[in-house]
Amino acid sequence: MNLWHWHPSVVIGLSGLLALYLTGIGPLRRRYAWGPEASAGQVTAFVGGVAAMAVALLGPLAEWAERVAFSAHMAQHLLLTLVVPPLWLIGTPDWLLRPVIGVPGAARVGYILTRPAVAFGLAAATLAVWHMPGFFEAALARESIHILEHLTLLGGALLAWWPVVGSLAEWPRLSPPAQLLYLFLSTIPMTAVAAPITLADGVLYPFYESAAGSWPLSPRADQELAGVLMWIGGMFGYLAAGTVVFFRWALEEDADRGATVLRGEP
Repeated sequence: MNLWHWHPSVVIGLSGLLALYLTGIGPLRRRYAWGPEASAGQVTAFVGGVAAMAVALLGPLAEWAERVAFSAHMAQHLLLTLVVPPLWLIGTPDWLLRPVIGVPGAARVGYILTRPAVAFGLAAATLAVWHMPGFFEAALARESIHILEHLTLLGGALLAWWPVVGSLAEWPRLSPPAQLLYLFLSTIPMTAVAAPITLADGVLYPFYESAAGSWPLSPRADQELAGVLMWIGGMFGYLAAGTVVFFRWALEEDADRGATVLRGEP
């Protein structure tokens, strides 16, 4: 089995995305005075998201996911839904997205899609549908459907993370307390999808049963591992995000109280 999973379209797409980003925050920003210089943290976050997507779609993980192991496929999906989207959103300055609002109708559509209930619902539905055996097997059988699966999972996750790390004031994110509740609720779809996979009596995805000879785990054990990865990985990912939100909120509250004291206000 090859350890390098080569997809020219993925390489070209990621290279083009990174080139557009660097051009936007560099030469184009300076030429058109779009906004302040992107911080080192923002650039690192965006590049990290590109690197995480490369890990998910190229190399050993992608090869195992598409050939022999459902658990590898689940790890791939966790990268696409829990790691790449927040890094991209954190790394994108608001002024880089603001031209989108100038497109007729885009401001209203974007506002609706990034509202917490809508974003949550679309992401949860996308996750649930693609892990139904029929849809999942179709994605493994046809490359075009597999690409659609990854794009919709990524798109749904970008919407789902917007209420927490979105940068445009026109599409406002939630307050810190509401973010904590939102992140807690976000564990529910992951659990709802992972539990039946982990606890199933038999193999739900025949594709991986036929590839059992190339993987050290039995198809049933591999499926249980995949379910546990989603179950635990989802909870850990949202818990980690919630921890960051909580401490950032606490620091802001302390800073506000300190400013109030310095001004001599009651």
